Parts: sequence; C-alpha cells; structure tokens
Amino acid sequence: MRTPIVDGIFYPADKEGLEAKVAELLAQAKGVPGKGGAILVPHAGYAYTGALAAAGFKSAMERDIRTVVLLAPVTRDAQDGLFLCDYSAFQTPLGAVPVDTASCAALLAHKGRFAVNRFPFLEEHSIEVQLPFVQTLWPQAQIVPVHMGRQNPGTVKQLKRALQEVFAPRMESTLFVVSANASPYLQRALAQEYADAFLCLVTAGDWEAILAELQKRKSLPGGTGCASAVLGLGLGTGGKKPAVEVLETSDSGGDKIVCYASLAFSF
Repeated sequence: MRTPIVDGIFYPADKEGLEAKVAELLAQAKGVPGKGGAILVPHAGYAYTGALAAAGFKSAMERDIRTVVLLAPVTRDAQDGLFLCDYSAFQTPLGAVPVDTASCAALLAHKGRFAVNRFPFLEEHSIEVQLPFVQTLWPQAQIVPVHMGRQNPGTVKQLKRALQEVFAPRMESTLFVVSANASPYLQRALAQEYADAFLCLVTAGDWEAILAELQKRKSLPGGTGCASAVLGLGLGTGGKKPAVEVLETSDSGGDKIVCYASLAFSF
C-alpha cells in the first residue's frame, strides 16, 4: 500500500472534509460534464489548483471509466526511464484505490525503458493529488500509475507505443490523466515563456512536433513528454490530430511563479 504524503497539506486529511472539498470543486468547476478522452491537470495544492483539476475531470465525468492511467513527470533528480510501482493500492483519506497490476505487468513486458522503481512514487505527490477526484467520480476504477524520468523522443515513443498496445482494446473505458504543471517555479516572465511554449505545442495536437522540439533539447515543462505520448494515442484515421481545449489557466502568484493549465483532449 502506498500511503499518502501530502494529506493535510495539499488537500484535507479527513474523509468528510475531503469528500466535501472535492464535491465543492466539481460543482463549481467551469464547463459542462463531458466525455473527454484524456485530460491534463496540474498537481499543486487544492487551494491553488483544485478548481483547474476539477474542470479537467468534469470534462470527462460522463464516461464510464474502469481504468485511469496516470502519467506524471519525475520532478526531482530525474533519470532516464518509465517507472512503474509494485504497490497493489494507493491510500487516500477516501480509502484505497486498487492498482491494475495486470496492465502494469503488460507495460513492464515492453522492457526497454520500463522498470519497477518505488522511489519516484515515494517522493512525488503528482499522482496522489488526483486520486480523490478518481475515487469520487469512478469509485470502481483501477489505476495505472506511471512516472516519466527525463523526457526524450525515445522514451516518449516507447510510452506511446506501449500504451497503445495495452489499452487499445479498451479505450472506451480508459481515461488518460497527465498530471503536470505548465511551467517550473521561475521568475514570472520566464515561467510564462515556458507555459506559452508548452500550450502552443500541446494545443496544436501534433505529437511529432513535440518530439522534434525535445530532440532539439528545448527547455519545456516536465509534463511535455507525457502529453506528447497521449496526443499520439489520439491520432485518428488518416492521421487526424486530436482536438485539445484549454479549459482554464492560472499561476501561483508573486514575482516567482508556477503556471498552471487544465486541458481536455478529444480523440
């Protein structure tokens, strides 16, 4: 069991308080309930980004989801690789969320950059903060948590290929959630530059264009690689690009900021 590390800090630590907070955020979220194929939501505390996260989840809440694939960058001391865990469940104040261990094993079978490594899951909160929304909207769903280390074209390509092979037969019941901020913590002008470049690339819906930018070693937010892999999954017949909608944006405030965005992907 992976126990929570930011309960009482990023979100309420008691069951009743957390239930009420998530219900409030979803009720007040902008937009209408939808059937989005994937979302990108930030992973700061609910006081900062809970409204944006709720808007993202609301855009997909009308789907009957059985599996939630959670993709998040490693934000500290990132190494090359795609990291899975050997936990059977993730705990929050709302209870335990079961891990889809069969799907994790199927991803691991692709070898290459996939490996089991608990360390990112012990240190990172980016997957944890999304779980109360999953538990509230799809209480029967299982999760597939994946952390991406250094983002480079080879890693993104393998992630996209593995996700496609494992989840193609059940895309109708699978939601892909990219947990990522739109910029690192930087001086306002530089953070906004990161966010503008990120949103421009992702909303264009062209995963190969993102790969080209990563190949040039462009400075892009850590979630760019995860978003690119998800965009690649959404290619329709004839190579039609998925549509990406910016639901809401914000920042943490001050001279140095983190930029946040909530995006909905339609395949």
